[in-house]
Order: sequence, then structure tokens, then C-alpha cells
Amino acid sequence: MAKPCSNGAAVISNRAMNVFLADKTGYLAANTDLSFYTNYVTFNTSDAKFTINHNFQNPASNDEPIKKLFSFGVSANIANSFASTPFNKRPENEFGFTASYKWLGNVKTHLACNNLQYKTQQQQVMDAFRAAMLHLLYIEIRKKEADFLAAIDAIDTTAIPGQNTNLAKALLQQSFYQSLQEDYEEKFAKQQAALLTDKKSFNFITTGWTSLTTYIPLISPKYNAAQSLTVAFREKHPYPLKLMLSHNRLWESSKIGRLFVTLSVNCLFNNSILSYAINEINFIEYKDLGGTDTLHLAELKKDKVYLGNYNTFISPSISGRLVYFPSSSHVGISFLLEQHFGSYGLMNAKLGLPIVLINSKILPAVNFECYLMFMDMNNKINRVNKPQRNTIIGLSAGIPFSRLIY
Repeated sequence: MAKPCSNGAAVISNRAMNVFLADKTGYLAANTDLSFYTNYVTFNTSDAKFTINHNFQNPASNDEPIKKLFSFGVSANIANSFASTPFNKRPENEFGFTASYKWLGNVKTHLACNNLQYKTQQQQVMDAFRAAMLHLLYIEIRKKEADFLAAIDAIDTTAIPGQNTNLAKALLQQSFYQSLQEDYEEKFAKQQAALLTDKKSFNFITTGWTSLTTYIPLISPKYNAAQSLTVAFREKHPYPLKLMLSHNRLWESSKIGRLFVTLSVNCLFNNSILSYAINEINFIEYKDLGGTDTLHLAELKKDKVYLGNYNTFISPSISGRLVYFPSSSHVGISFLLEQHFGSYGLMNAKLGLPIVLINSKILPAVNFECYLMFMDMNNKINRVNKPQRNTIIGLSAGIPFSRLIY
């Protein structure tokens, strides 16, 4: 007789599940994505943005899941890079801080749905392997302990005259047992995670997280803009502060593969230049058009200025992203759709091919994504000399570093 599915069955420890999720959330395309590693960097060619990020999380003393995660980093745009958009706008020097706070939801492991006996087998298989694993680790621990105690008992007291030998041995033992506990707790967690991946003793695993991210610019480019050919240029000081709230869901199926779904609400302190609302011209073009502020423009020693009505405004947007990796595959497919509102009403889309490279331990090490980005799909940009093509070919990369957080 068919029985209901098991919701939230714990087939491995919480700490082991943290390690398991660190491998499964290996899709790292931007600094807003989730990473269970202490440090990680990202780079995107379309805007020449490079970020360095650090997660602040102290290892839990008990077997606990990660529920909250705060990350802080720096972000820089590099001028004169190979990146550009179809609208001939190249990235300029920009530097700022990023901060992100993530709330992680519960992890639920669903076992076989239609057969109670098979569901029990999945649980029993994992329990049996974990028991055998724990027994082998216990043998290793006892051997290391015996070797250590034999070594300190063999210490020649004449080699350390004037020292309290008993106190020295006690301190060595304290340090040894503390290190031994940390090493084998980590080893047991990693072995459980690897076992769950290899045996696939689950139907599917689900979890989710919500993140609030902000970008605070410290150095941003200054623009020189004039309303018309007869009006003098004025220096503009934008402040492109960004805020983003997103919710993410992850489904990991033992048969079908892995699916990420992300919904985001963004808010940007935008301006007419970032939104392609006014035209970029150089000194020769300005002079040929009959511009009157040529002396001032020559003194600026800038080859790039803007002609048109410059405004600043808040630009909200919503976006949705799907990322899918087939089972046992390190190559997936992604799709993103983004709609802006207000003065900057562009609709953009991105089709990507994410590739996760693994290291010698068969764990995710680097994530690359080749993509096509389709800008202004609804033809909202109204500019002189607007190009016919609005497609970007780009590459993003995400690399985790340092120890795993658990």
C-alpha cells in the first residue's frame, strides 16, 4: 500500500548537510550568490566588475545547520577594459563596498514516495554506512591517541631541565585532544556528505534562502554633461547606490538533477548616463556639430562627454532566474529575465551556459558561465546613432577560496 513521502528525514548530520550544500550550491556567478566558503571572488566581463568577498561565520561547536550568513566585500570596475555594451558605453573606474545578509531556511530530505519499504531501505543504507564509517574513524582515533601518549611518555626529562614535565604533558594533551576532535568532526561530516552524493539515498532535497544585498560606492566616475550645444558643460557627481532583495529555492533530485530558482527586487540610484538616455560624444564630434563650449571642453582633457538633459532618479526592477544542471553533470543551462520600471524601462534577458570545474577531490572549484545578454528587448532606448545589434557575449567567473564554513 502506498504511503506518504517522508518530509525532512535526516539521513546525515546537520554539519554534514552544510558540507553537502556547499557542493550543490557551487553555482557562483555573482557576489550576490550563496557560497559556503570563507572567501570567494567573482568577475564579469560585461561590466568589468571584480569583487572580493568574505563570509563571517564562526564554526558551530555543536552539530547545527547554518541559519544566517553575513558577507562583506569590495567591488571594483576597471576602466579601459575589453568589456563594452552594444551602446558603446565602456566601464569606468568605480570602487565600493558590498554587504549581504542571508537567512537560510530548513533543509528537507525527501525519501522514496511510493514504496514504504524502499523508503526504509534508503534510510537504513545511510545509517549502516554511517555506523561503519564511525567505527573506522574510532579505530583511527584510538591509534593516534595511543601513538601520541607513547610519544609524550618517552620524553626525556633531562632534555628539558628546569621544566615542569607533568604540566607540559598536560598542555600537550589538551592541545592534542582539541585538535583531534576538530579534525575528526570535520572528517566525519565530509565523509557523510560524500556518501550521500555517491549513494544518492534520497528522492530529492529542498532548501531556500533569502538575501539582502547592498552596494555602497566610495569612488564613482564624474561626468561632464551639457543640455545642448550652446550650454556650458557641468560636472555631475552620481552616486549609484544599489539595493537588492532576493529569494532563492534549490531542488536537488537524485534522478533529474539540480534546479535553482531566484526572484529578485532591485533598486538603483540611477542617472541619465547609466540608463543610456543621453548621447556620448567626443571633442571632434562636438566641435563639428557647432558646440560653443569648446575652450572649456579642451581644458577638461576628456575625450568623452555627454550631451542631453541629465537627471538622477530611482530605478526599480524585478528579475527571475532559472539554472538547471542535469544529474551528474557539471554543465548546465541558465536563463534570466529582467524588467526595469520608471524612467529606465528596459527589459533585458540572459541565456547562459554555466560550467562547474572540479578539483582533484572531485569537488566544485571554479564556476564559469558563458552567456548571451539581450538588452533593451522592448526598444525603450531612444538615442541618436542607436545600433541595430543589442546583444552582448560575456563571461562570468566565481572562485571559492579558503576553508569551508560549517
